[in-house]
Amino acid sequence: MGQGRLNADPDVYLNEPWMHISWDRAHNCVLSQWKGFATSAQFRLAGMTGLQAVREKHATGYVSDSRLIKVILHEDQMWTSETLFPMMAAAGLKRIGVVTAEAGLGKAMVDEIAVMAGDRSIRMRTFDSVVAAMQWVKDA
Repeated sequence: MGQGRLNADPDVYLNEPWMHISWDRAHNCVLSQWKGFATSAQFRLAGMTGLQAVREKHATGYVSDSRLIKVILHEDQMWTSETLFPMMAAAGLKRIGVVTAEAGLGKAMVDEIAVMAGDRSIRMRTFDSVVAAMQWVKDA
């Protein structure tokens, strides 16, 4: 479990140098904010922590601010599509709004995951801003 759960804020699930995950009460969604490079283990920890938040909060919406993500290994892309997304769908998640950088390798990798997720029960869209993504998932 992330160190964020040890602090006084019950809405913070993970707060590490590479990722912050919290419950956004105003928009009724889980919000993850990438801060930079994450190893494969850290990437998967973030995914499972996000799943924990979805389950605990009965979230139907999730926003991932992925503008600062650097690299997502192909194996982690596949894990996200084939393992994590089905578990999130089973937990009741309906929409994932992903905020991407304007360009770069991280954007390309996030876009690949969005394409892989295209035929799943979770609707996924990319956005240029957190505000737009939050509004879209709030409508779930």
